Amino acid sequence: MENLTDSLIERVVDKKDTLIERVDKLVRAGKAPREWGSPFLSTTPTSLAARELAAQVEALENAVREIAAEVQKLSAKG
Repeated sequence: MENLTDSLIERVVDKKDTLIERVDKLVRAGKAPREWGSPFLSTTPTSLAARELAAQVEALENAVREIAAEVQKLSAKG
C-alpha cells in the first residue's frame, strides 16, 4: 500500500509546486465530478457511493502525508 501511495503522489505532484498546490492536486485526484455516481446524490447506489467516498478518503490521506512530509523536512532544517 505504501508503494502505491508513493506512486500516486509522485504522479500527481510536481515537486516544484508549492505545498498548497500539491495538496490541492492530491485532493482533486480523489474527487469525481458530481453526476450520477456521486455519493452526494440520493439516487446513487450505495456501492458506488462507498467507492467514491473511499477514493476521497484516500486522496485526503495522501494530502495529509504530503503535508506531514513537508513539515518534517522544514523541522529538520530548523
